[in-house]
Amino acid sequence: ANLNFSGDVEWVGGWGVNVRGGKLQASTTGSRKLHDLIKATGEYSIEAWVAPANVVQEDAYIVSYSGGTSARNFTLGQTMYDYDFLNRSSVTGANGTPQLSTPSADEVLQATLQHVVATFDPVNGRRIYVNGARVTGADPRGGGSLADWNDTFALVLGNEVSSDRDW
Repeated sequence: ANLNFSGDVEWVGGWGVNVRGGKLQASTTGSRKLHDLIKATGEYSIEAWVAPANVVQEDAYIVSYSGGTSARNFTLGQTMYDYDFLNRSSVTGANGTPQLSTPSADEVLQATLQHVVATFDPVNGRRIYVNGARVTGADPRGGGSLADWNDTFALVLGNEVSSDRDW
């Protein structure tokens, strides 16, 4: 999906972007491709190389496929030292809650370059890996179906489609 820059976003070396109060967002038509491919398999992974600006952000969204702050297919976000993973399925709500988060006491998220992968499959549910190591336990909700995914949502990086979850 092609992403449109809006707000304070700029390219940085190594094919990265720096998002400071803006976002990169695909059209709903372009995002529908993701919906169709992911829903057909029932499983997916989100992979990102991230360098959080700080460890005090709350409700900050790194990558989201959503329709606003209360309805989403998935979101990978940050709450202080934690990565959060929300996924809409037959065993979670329309907002992907309850979220799966990295253990707060472990302070997994650091303000340095990290390789983060969030995965979902219908048997095991959600998992989060940081720098190649699994950092979450079993998903308390388990797996489930992606049958309720919404094909009118948009893929967005560095924020929420409503522009009120700056990362």
